[in-house]
Amino acid sequence: MKSRNLSAACLAFVVATSASYAVGQQPTPPPTNQSIPSDSVPTTTGGWPTPEEVVTRMSSKLNLTDDQKAKITPIIAGRQTQMKALMADTSGRRLQKARKAKSIMSDSDNKIEAILTSDQKKAYAQMKEQTKEQLQARRQQNAGSNVQ
Repeated sequence: MKSRNLSAACLAFVVATSASYAVGQQPTPPPTNQSIPSDSVPTTTGGWPTPEEVVTRMSSKLNLTDDQKAKITPIIAGRQTQMKALMADTSGRRLQKARKAKSIMSDSDNKIEAILTSDQKKAYAQMKEQTKEQLQARRQQNAGSNVQ
């Protein structure tokens, strides 16, 4: 029972921490003999995309207005700040961290959804579901490779 709860908590944490990445998938890189347009090169050097990059990906899928982009960018920035702080905190238990991560994601999702139109909300829900499925598939693939 504890193992099942821990697995569920870990999955929730992974989903929560990865949702900002999965708002849009990066396109496959062009062949090496072609140049990469400078506007498509991510500006981040670490593992986290900038809030602007996240909003740009969201915009391409949701057709956000400039006003919506301006309102969503600080929500994403705040979410990332909270998630980074949570991940850096070594004092908490995994389950507590997973619950907190889920809460952070839920709060930011609610704020974002309040800005979206009804059609955009539907598309956003589909994006989140696709992200969840991709993370579950990755988790199963990783679990299978660890069993060997």
